[in-house]
Amino acid sequence: MSTRSGRSAAASVLAVAVIQVVAFAITTAIWVGSTIFAGGACAPRCDWSGADLAGVVYYLVAVVMFVCTAAAALFARRTERDLTGVPLAASAGTVAGLLIALRLFQTAMGS
Repeated sequence: MSTRSGRSAAASVLAVAVIQVVAFAITTAIWVGSTIFAGGACAPRCDWSGADLAGVVYYLVAVVMFVCTAAAALFARRTERDLTGVPLAASAGTVAGLLIALRLFQTAMGS
């Protein structure tokens, strides 16, 4: 990894974090669109606690990914290292969290 001044390295991480914010916005739209009207078809037999858990999983993964990006920005500032790959990996983590949460939600709705 290349080195930069502390502020420049942190700014680079935060600039790439825009991709993470866009990925979060898109995955949240997919989550809401996939879950908001899903309960009508299975109302008498849905596992609502499982559905709620799926939502918690999605948002918890997203929060952890944002915390990792913030930590990378702070670490980049201190060490003057280029850590722009962290927000990219966090974006992928958010998408993976969405896929896991959607599967959990579908399982809960199919119960």
